[in-house]
Amino acid sequence: MDRCHVIIGLVASVVSASLTTTQASSSAGPQTPNVLFIIADDASCHFGAYGCGWVKTPAVDRLAREGILFDNAYVPTSKCAPCRAAILTGRNPWQLEAAANHWPTFPPRYGAFTEALANQGIACGAAGKVWGPGVAQTASGMPRTWGLVMQQRGKGKQAGDALRGFLAERTPGQPFFYWYGSKSPHRPYKAGAGLAAGKQPSDIDRVPACWPDTDVVRRDMLDYATEIEAFDAEVADLLAALEAAGEKDNTLVIVTSDHGMPFPRIKGHTFDLAHRVPLAMRWPAGIVHPGRRVEALVSAIDFAPTILELERIDVAASGMQPITGASLVDLLRDAHTRPRDRVLLGRERNDARCRPGTESGLGYPARAIRRGSLFYVHNFAPDRWPCGDPELGLADTDAGPTKAAIEAAGTTDRFWQLCFGKRPADELYDLDTDPDCVVNLAADPARADDMRRLREELFAELTRQEDPRVLGRGAVFDECPSPHRAK
Repeated sequence: MDRCHVIIGLVASVVSASLTTTQASSSAGPQTPNVLFIIADDASCHFGAYGCGWVKTPAVDRLAREGILFDNAYVPTSKCAPCRAAILTGRNPWQLEAAANHWPTFPPRYGAFTEALANQGIACGAAGKVWGPGVAQTASGMPRTWGLVMQQRGKGKQAGDALRGFLAERTPGQPFFYWYGSKSPHRPYKAGAGLAAGKQPSDIDRVPACWPDTDVVRRDMLDYATEIEAFDAEVADLLAALEAAGEKDNTLVIVTSDHGMPFPRIKGHTFDLAHRVPLAMRWPAGIVHPGRRVEALVSAIDFAPTILELERIDVAASGMQPITGASLVDLLRDAHTRPRDRVLLGRERNDARCRPGTESGLGYPARAIRRGSLFYVHNFAPDRWPCGDPELGLADTDAGPTKAAIEAAGTTDRFWQLCFGKRPADELYDLDTDPDCVVNLAADPARADDMRRLREELFAELTRQEDPRVLGRGAVFDECPSPHRAK
């Protein structure tokens, strides 16, 4: 073979290898997408994509069709501030000291994944609610921005307007992360909004078994539905802004909520309806086999490691504390490389009011685990009121018609006891037959093995995570400053 043929052969080999590498990279999808993170405030899985017929959510439904829908996505706690702290850090609330509580002072030593992104030169912006309520400062005492440049929507502006401004202001081609925190469907609601929108109480296929099935409750649910639809409209406008900027294909869009709906026995509590949230993701250039539904159990603490992995940021070098969550990148690629068969949940102090000279302002510490269809809860202080002292307004449940109706029925009423009454130390529910968690199986001898196994697994993992409550130091959560407790 002459020299010319040798050179041609070498060039052909290099080109072939390059094409093979390019094709492999293309099939695996890009490694560093932009991210648009959209989070509702107090939304349960009442979206058309989840089979709910009494709300209209075309934007989220479209996102699910074009991406993936998670059927078993959970938040580790069901109040705004501690849940969002967990999202930002990738750690469970009981691993965040004071930030485990509602209305806390956020310890500055816990870094956020958004700060790690900003430190790597990624354009990071936000509009609406990121973290709160509470006080968050840097170690030097300055207000904490989470590495995000806040965009002002402006009065009367649409959700996508701030995103449009953000995308126009960044350096052309610069990768970005954008957090949009909606105010919907947080209370208060406009009474009668559901009826005014043409909805009827009979549209609702099922009222949760923890509330009375009355017209008052159904109308309250319809008003909530209009707020879900308002959130969906925000999602639609954000997607339109993204697509108009030409950023659809290589942007991972995440739509979720910080916890369940603001109704009795849900928001702030430790049951399945409180913790299971909507989660849809779309990334045209990166999600393998779009249109899938994912049954695996996932947690909101998984967002941080997912995004950091996609952006090739090493946690150890980022200044963040070690992350507890697990990356979801394998699920995006339809690989399922890690077992995902349990989630851990819990709560500390929320909004209980304080009666001077008593412990009435203390929290209601609980931890829970879901494995398979079983949902086990351990209440560490069953002598306390889970919603706070009834004489001080049951402050751990948001005001609304459903709460008022149940409260008016009195303490002897079954629904009052379910929503506001004291609870035993141990609770066990089978979600296959009891999705609303109203039939406690903990005392059933036939479930004794399930109880023992789940309790041992829960406590072993909490011990590994150095949860102060399990290690006998739970008072640190109760002693943290709070606007609801006497100084």
